[in-house]
Amino acid sequence: MQPPRDYNLEPVYQNSRESTVPRTRAVSIKEENRKSATLQSVIAVQVVLCLLLCGITFAVYKTSETRFASLKQAYSALFSRDMEKDELQATFRRVSDFVFKPPSLTETADTAKNEETQAVTDTDTQSEMYDGAGGEDLLYADEITSFSPFTVTGKFTVPVQYKRVTSNFGYRENPVTEKFGFHSGIDLAAPEGTPIYAAYAGAVAETGCSAARGNYIVLNHGNGVRTVYCHCSAVFAQTGANLKSGEVIAAVGATGQATGPHLHFEIWLGDTRCNPAWILGIYADNGTGR
Repeated sequence: MQPPRDYNLEPVYQNSRESTVPRTRAVSIKEENRKSATLQSVIAVQVVLCLLLCGITFAVYKTSETRFASLKQAYSALFSRDMEKDELQATFRRVSDFVFKPPSLTETADTAKNEETQAVTDTDTQSEMYDGAGGEDLLYADEITSFSPFTVTGKFTVPVQYKRVTSNFGYRENPVTEKFGFHSGIDLAAPEGTPIYAAYAGAVAETGCSAARGNYIVLNHGNGVRTVYCHCSAVFAQTGANLKSGEVIAAVGATGQATGPHLHFEIWLGDTRCNPAWILGIYADNGTGR
């Protein structure tokens, strides 16, 4: 009889272990690919939702400012405090109804009408309150006026906290006399009684009252520089008083030749009346600035 064969199982075991390694690695690679694809899908969905939300918000903002304000208020309420589950669901429901449920034709018409009425009312109110202008005009301005840029050294204070410019420096039709002439200053509309400040440090050269200028005050700042303030309701500074820039010298009024409360402001360099817009920083016709 032949002796029993000596089967060596170790090599078979080793071969079996080695053959399973590639399979394990293949399964791991597939799992990683699946997770990566899932993550990419989630990111893509989030990007699309963000773009959709931004688009809806922009559309609501452009369509109706009132609806946008309501949406903003709901968003602030949602994230400004902790909410219970039922309250959170109700808030989400209101926001979704607000965004995705189109307003009725009646609601849209009423909203547009209210917004238009409010805009017209605000414009009319502003026009009624801040339309003061006036003053006397020059017939000839060739040699005694200048539009050229200039600067004045020293601290400058805006002479009044005005609401709008109602008449610029230059040729115009006088709002009171309706005659054509040259406006030698700039009209700054402001509420009655608004304080008027000294534009630069200087001394009070003159105060007075005339039919065209109303109550006025003239300041001498030295080196030929003077500033003039007209149509005041009251003048506080006394002739000869030395003032610092920014001190209160008078109050806005509508005295003299004026359609409403405003400050007529002039600046003189020697005998030449210059455009005050250069020191006030105003370069737009009938604009508002400080």
